Amino acid sequence: MSSADAVTVLVLAGGEGTRFARHRPGADKLLEPVAYAGPLPTLVADLLAAGLPVVVVGPPRALPAGVRQVREEPPGGGPLAGVAAGLELVGTGVVVVLGGDHPFAAAAVPRLVRALRTAAPGVDVAVGVDPGGRRQPLLSAHRTAAVRHRLAGLPAVAGQPLRALFAGRVAEVDVSAEEALDVDTPEDLAAARAVLDRRRTGSADGPGRT
Repeated sequence: MSSADAVTVLVLAGGEGTRFARHRPGADKLLEPVAYAGPLPTLVADLLAAGLPVVVVGPPRALPAGVRQVREEPPGGGPLAGVAAGLELVGTGVVVVLGGDHPFAAAAVPRLVRALRTAAPGVDVAVGVDPGGRRQPLLSAHRTAAVRHRLAGLPAVAGQPLRALFAGRVAEVDVSAEEALDVDTPEDLAAARAVLDRRRTGSADGPGRT
């Protein structure tokens, strides 16, 4: 596969997790166990099992060998700053952007990439849409060159929202509630554990649709 066709997954894990910390001061929500590991290690393990190269943006954490890590500038500068930092380690034509607090997002990656590759000319982004009809920017696939171009046109990236990457035409991809689940509170963590319980009994939700 050429670099133009290849995919890198960029996992944004630099947020402060303030909502979670209100309930559990000092806890790193991305490492709070869902089963045997936290949301971030769970996501990373699934991505690696799928053979995808992974870049994690955020403070250094103990992650599997082969996962490249980088810090956004300034630290805590927000998701767009995280994308800008992560892109320094991306040499593929497609970059998938996921949130580190989405433990089950890996299952959506193939559909996002397929939607981007088969999209009409001029579409540079494929974004997940959850069952409630809401776009999920942290479940998205992008043409890397387009992301670099948009970032270069901004006066600054720190503190800026991800919507700067969604100008123009966007392909939408249905994702399941499980794939869109993000762990922001202890209740969300309990919901993630319930997903694993359902999977063990064979009653998990089916995959999202394209």
